[in-house]
Amino acid sequence: KVEVRIRKFNNLPATSEYKDEKYRAALTESLMSPNEDEVDDANKKTGHFISRAATYWSTLMSQFLEAVDNAEDPSPPATGKYTVRVKGEARDLPLVAAKKIENCARWWMVSSAWLALPDNKKFDAPSYILDNGRAWGDAKDPEEILAGQK
Repeated sequence: KVEVRIRKFNNLPATSEYKDEKYRAALTESLMSPNEDEVDDANKKTGHFISRAATYWSTLMSQFLEAVDNAEDPSPPATGKYTVRVKGEARDLPLVAAKKIENCARWWMVSSAWLALPDNKKFDAPSYILDNGRAWGDAKDPEEILAGQK
């Protein structure tokens, strides 16, 4: 899923507001929601996946991923066949604590309303969410901030 999204991101039209390297941080496995097999009324797999947004995603994160998902894949599978993804209801997924900077969420990706909920305040920590970085107008990139704390 992440490899396809990276290819599609790279193939966004030059005129797309999301064709900017500052969005690339969202394209990491730790921030992708899992796909689920779709089943019919008889509980048989349909051959489609249900793709669900995480409830912690900000509106901007959702819009960015939708734009990427709607972009053309410049290197489709050799079989020419994708597994169809059906958009499902958002799913309450926790943010994942990350050991590597590139796997952490950034503030622009996380809904402030979601983070304000009592059960979610624990995610307001650098192991879950980092500053956006210079490309977003911050004084420093997350790497610089964390290097200064060592």
